[in-house]
Amino acid sequence: MNTGFRILSTVTVVALLLPAALSAQELPRPTYELPSITVMAPSEADPLYESAAAMYQAGEWEAAAQLYRDAAEGMPQNDPNSYLTYDQAARLYFYAGEYGDARKMMEEAAGVAEATGDMVAAAYRHVDAAFIAVWEGYPGKRREHVMTAEKYAMEHEFEAADAEKIGALTRGVAALPVEERN
Repeated sequence: MNTGFRILSTVTVVALLLPAALSAQELPRPTYELPSITVMAPSEADPLYESAAAMYQAGEWEAAAQLYRDAAEGMPQNDPNSYLTYDQAARLYFYAGEYGDARKMMEEAAGVAEATGDMVAAAYRHVDAAFIAVWEGYPGKRREHVMTAEKYAMEHEFEAADAEKIGALTRGVAALPVEERN
């Protein structure tokens, strides 16, 4: 059944909320709230998805990743869809063996999650970036991303399950041997 859209995730974004009843003179400063929204992403009928899916099926992961990267770079930094698009680009670059690009795209996904206030998603993306850094051969980048994920888990009020999972993942990635590359 093709509904045209699939719900992919819930992301928190910063939105400007001005009460309609108040005039600009009555409200000296805008107030901000972090509402939760449901992100809708294009379905399989979307031309981008169709092109990327065809490239993926043909084993052209790098070309598919570049499609997603181009789309994400054309979106605002705080657009929840850019988070999903950067994340997909990162995964496809990883499958293509382009670890540097994969890590950079995962860092961009983490940046969008941070910009939208979704620190749980940001922590998970930093863990993903740390794993990619292992494959890439950069222990310094691994350490940086592990520390950031752990910091977010400690400083923000994560649910116990997320805090435990992030802790386990960061301990796991920190224990992996890294074959340093020059």
